[in-house]
Amino acid sequence: MTPEIHDYLKQLLVDAGQTDLGTELEETMIQDLATRLEDRLTLAAVEKLPQDKQEELTNLAADKENAKQVMEFLQKNIPDYDEVFAQALADFREIYLGAQS
Repeated sequence: MTPEIHDYLKQLLVDAGQTDLGTELEETMIQDLATRLEDRLTLAAVEKLPQDKQEELTNLAADKENAKQVMEFLQKNIPDYDEVFAQALADFREIYLGAQS
């Protein structure tokens, strides 16, 4: 997880009113959120990726050591890459905060 994603998820907890959790619980919750966020980002990528590129992505992503190559592949093959992922982050935030209400 990048420091930016970690900070994003930590702020999400604060925005949801989940403060005073203690360091260990907070980190556990951030890890859980990171897993769910990764699933959401993956879904957004697959939905926007042209059909003929999906198998190539599957093969590339099978090796967890290829994270940088996967990111480059997605940036190259998803039209409006930045907007797609920005929207996925915004949707994730909305869903999480909505569930906390």
